[in-house]
Amino acid sequence: MSSKDRPERELQPPGDGPAAKPQAPDVRPFERLIRAIAKVALGLSAAALLASLATIVYSVVRRYAFNAPVAWSDELVGYLLVASVMLAAAESLLGGEHISVDILTERLAPRGRWIAFLFGLVAVAATAILLAIEGVGTVRFSLLVGQRSNGELALPLWIPQALVPIGALLLLAAAIAAFVQAWRSKSVPHERVTPVQGIE
Repeated sequence: MSSKDRPERELQPPGDGPAAKPQAPDVRPFERLIRAIAKVALGLSAAALLASLATIVYSVVRRYAFNAPVAWSDELVGYLLVASVMLAAAESLLGGEHISVDILTERLAPRGRWIAFLFGLVAVAATAILLAIEGVGTVRFSLLVGQRSNGELALPLWIPQALVPIGALLLLAAAIAAFVQAWRSKSVPHERVTPVQGIE
């Protein structure tokens, strides 16, 4: 069939005419960026966890094998655990690994569970914003007065304190990315379709 025989609507260039609709902005690059940053942060979180384990082992060996306890180990482990928790929060949210209570939402229809999931992400984002604001204020105060820890390390406190707003901003970005994904798909990501065996 020649082009002259085709219906006129087929020859109409895309974007012209009353049927054309404006294209929504592509947010997938933003989601990919957030997921990549979250994975890097997760790697740093794992490194901090391994470092805390190594510090504990070193301290125990020094204390019980050589009778030479390490005074700074507990302080350092505390800082490393803060880093591990805050840096892993974003990837945990994106992977659906955060603890959730579904005693009410599991009784809702799919659309109801979707709406509840969106409200949950809004609550996460609001909490992350508060954490970031308060964390930045704490870091600024510590920098202003030159606050240091009371332990053997005498570490400037703004260094471990900075982990809180950094982790909060990562969590906020992850909540936005998860919200966009759920809004676009009109479904709840990572939702179980079958009950877990042995759990009533």
